[in-house]
Amino acid sequence: IQFKAGNTEMVESEYKYDPRVTWIEDRYWITWCNGYHGPTIGIAYTFDFIDFFQCENAFLPFNRNGVLFPQKIDGKYAMLSRPSDNGHTPFGDIYISYSPDMKYWGEHRCVMKVTPFPESAWQCTKIGAGSVPFLTDEGWLLFYHGVITTCNGFRYAMGSAILDKDHPEKVLYRTREYLIGPAAPYELQGDVPNVVFPCAALQDGERVAVYYGAADTVVGMAFGYIQEIIDFTKRTSII
Repeated sequence: IQFKAGNTEMVESEYKYDPRVTWIEDRYWITWCNGYHGPTIGIAYTFDFIDFFQCENAFLPFNRNGVLFPQKIDGKYAMLSRPSDNGHTPFGDIYISYSPDMKYWGEHRCVMKVTPFPESAWQCTKIGAGSVPFLTDEGWLLFYHGVITTCNGFRYAMGSAILDKDHPEKVLYRTREYLIGPAAPYELQGDVPNVVFPCAALQDGERVAVYYGAADTVVGMAFGYIQEIIDFTKRTSII
């Protein structure tokens, strides 16, 4: 993609990866891990997937897993992210930040932290937002990834959380057990073994299709019923 200037002239970067896409009001917004003296959150928008306009980086390095909410919260854009470091981060919690204009970000609040071992071991090393959350009768349903450090390295799995509709920095429920963990051959072996990494979700109010990275090599798909996922999240919640 050759980006054009949006609200910034600074469109060059060292790398761009891990994009998420969401529609807000009149355009599609894209967030990704942007290389600017280390990883940070890049932002761009498009109306037609032909022309793309890049905006200012949302945060200082180092940061990853920038995921926008699909609508404004109290009149402001909202984004989840994970402050990190410049390496293969061995730590990380999920934060939320707000912006009036997709250029200046603030009101940073901690949303979720890793869980102590062994209470919920699969998410005791680091966590990060996955797919764009969507609104249900119970609140915002978020699929996120959790990581444990094992004798064979990191292992990524997918959990779910329900965030308050009007104050999404408040977690109402959060799974003690993971929804999906690496088990199939294409999840266990690849460029990065033992990875299930949610990155997109499409839903029609009753059903959801989750797209996830499998061993950082292929894209997997998983299907579920939203009410069943909500019930599981509440039943196994550690909140």
